[in-house]
Amino acid sequence: MERSSGAAPPRRSAGSVPLQVEVERAEDGISVVSLAGELDLATVPVAERPLLGELESEGTLIVDLTRLSFIDSSGIALLLQALRVDGGSRLCTVVARDSQVERVFRLAGIDRALALHFDRHAAVAALNAIAYGEADRVDSTETEDES
Repeated sequence: MERSSGAAPPRRSAGSVPLQVEVERAEDGISVVSLAGELDLATVPVAERPLLGELESEGTLIVDLTRLSFIDSSGIALLLQALRVDGGSRLCTVVARDSQVERVFRLAGIDRALALHFDRHAAVAALNAIAYGEADRVDSTETEDES
């Protein structure tokens, strides 16, 4: 169920999986942590170890939130913690355009702290540009004006 605000998610039915976490490791040193479902106070512990664990490696990380249907302040806090651990140079975030997650990020100003992109290819290009010292050539959603 897509909500237009950052309101609390609906009650979970018995047997539902509120958050799924997948970790993919590419040959080019980029790992992808994909989150699907709801990232909230109850599910942050499920995502914390895989997300922060990937940052301990020497590679770069894409956090794919395109299948995330809901995020609350505790989920945002986890992402900001990851950003602090990383130092901001090896982490990009992918969100679905016009999703609840993108709206919450923009309302809360998180889009100014995290490098947001609308697809993995853009995130990979941004990470490669940073690695090769061409970060000023990268377009992210932070600089897009969609009026």
